Amino acid sequence: MTRPRFHVTAPVGWINDPLGVTWHGDAAGGRYELFVQYNPDGTEWAPACHWGQLRSADLLRWEWTGTALSPGPDEDGCWSGSVVVGDDGVPVIAYTSVRGPDLAAGRVALATGTAGWDRWTHDPGGPVLEPPTEPPMTHFRDPFLWRSDGGWRMAVGGGRPDGRAVALQYSSADLRSWHLDGVLAERPTAEDDPLSTGSVWECVQFFPLQGRWVLLVSAWETGEPQRMAAAVGSYDGRRFTAHSWQRFTATDSLYAATTFLDADGRRCALSWLREPATPGNGWAGMLSVPVVLTLEGDRLVPAVHPAVDSLRGPLLAALPATALTRDAVEIGPVEPFLDVVVAVDPTGGGPVRIAVREQEREVLAVLVDPDLGDVVVFRPHANEERIPLPASASGERVVRLLLDAGIAEIATGTDLGAVRSDAGGGSVSLEVSAPRGRAALRALTAYGMTRC
Repeated sequence: MTRPRFHVTAPVGWINDPLGVTWHGDAAGGRYELFVQYNPDGTEWAPACHWGQLRSADLLRWEWTGTALSPGPDEDGCWSGSVVVGDDGVPVIAYTSVRGPDLAAGRVALATGTAGWDRWTHDPGGPVLEPPTEPPMTHFRDPFLWRSDGGWRMAVGGGRPDGRAVALQYSSADLRSWHLDGVLAERPTAEDDPLSTGSVWECVQFFPLQGRWVLLVSAWETGEPQRMAAAVGSYDGRRFTAHSWQRFTATDSLYAATTFLDADGRRCALSWLREPATPGNGWAGMLSVPVVLTLEGDRLVPAVHPAVDSLRGPLLAALPATALTRDAVEIGPVEPFLDVVVAVDPTGGGPVRIAVREQEREVLAVLVDPDLGDVVVFRPHANEERIPLPASASGERVVRLLLDAGIAEIATGTDLGAVRSDAGGGSVSLEVSAPRGRAALRALTAYGMTRC
């Protein structure tokens, strides 16, 4: 597998969950810190997870700075969690400390950093929180912390014996002594309108947005990650009431998101991109591009972070408004690192098809269908996937394709999806056509993407 150019990967080893993204403003302009769940010893997940650490000035060009946390003598792994800065200005990691044989029931432990965020020390007192006995929990992991009322709150995800996925809330004045406030939110496995949210919630994120509260969970079921789900609702300080549920992304390749505030104070997210399944040469796993989160009514909307525009290199093609036919307009061959934006006529123009070809093979195709209101994604040897395609404020329908070697992220204005293509990493060509004989293209631009 060719290493992607603008998606985060580890130098060696496996990564999955992004963790604890934090912005520091300073006289030099500031920087972001990012952590990842990390297996330095292989290209597959293993219980003995570490925390890897990276830093960046712009959310895109990340420098790997090493391993922040390794399992201590009484631990079999340092699993996911979050990062906060204490009242004394010292950064603190809250993470899931696991021991065999019951890895599902984690403990919450802390590690304290230096002012430079370059060295981390496990709290000598050991874990600050054990799984509760009431309510009984089959799974307990992934603490998420936030400031509240002069102190701290913590949400911990998990599952109960009766099949309910749950997030518990705790409160503390000092980050070390925690009181169980009760159930923040829960939902039965069997409840599936408009979607199932699993029997266990992982990587719970809980945050205010535009006067509302949002609960974002990674739904786990029968031993496997399923999808991310989001609820928009109200919060009284102890209990969250969901007013709506939705998929967070249109495809299930994105999982285990972490949310954060960027340098401009916008609520953002990074996710683990579960594709590709095939490791590269000594590495495996990658992260999505960053997204900005907003609300449209009761719907959480992710949009590609504007910083991604700064990765655009040379303009490779700019097609004006034109009537397409079945005869394809070809772009390339070019390197397989692209940012393609296509706008189509919203009514009566027919679908536009964008095929990605590597040599003689079609490795990915995207059908932009304004009449259907969907983007349909086709790949060899895989089921088609659909991403909702709304009309923009101007009436046109716009799709953005971020192609990074064998991975593609697709944005439609209100939805995101990610898929693994069949590309091997060589040069590609784009073929733009109208499969039904005629389509009205408003515009298409294709940029090469620079290396992070």
